[in-house]
Amino acid sequence: MKKIYVGDALIFIALLLISCSEREIYVLEGESDHWEAKLKVTVQENDNISKYFVVNYKGELTQLADISRLEYSYKTATSSEETEIDFNGEPPQKKSFTHRSGSNGSSFNADQSVDVSIKWDDNDENMSLKE
Repeated sequence: MKKIYVGDALIFIALLLISCSEREIYVLEGESDHWEAKLKVTVQENDNISKYFVVNYKGELTQLADISRLEYSYKTATSSEETEIDFNGEPPQKKSFTHRSGSNGSSFNADQSVDVSIKWDDNDENMSLKE
């Protein structure tokens, strides 16, 4: 009798994992003079979308020592995200910054370009990400 319950549980778990499996993954990348960025978009079977956005300073970490504020954002055809970091007088401890987000019932077109803006103190750079 216990084997039937274990078997049923394993089948249920397998079906659950299959229904939540990833359908498509897109990776869009780009760079500007000082920064490079990557957006990884995962579209699941139920049209849930998760986004993992990374901006990376291309120079040395010591070159960021004097910045007090960093703002970075991206805009797709259907959504946008913005992150602001205030370093409160402390130099950044890393040169890579990330943002995660998700949405339900959205769509994502891999052929679109994603516009990125990065501002640090009095500096500003823009780039487009493409697959």
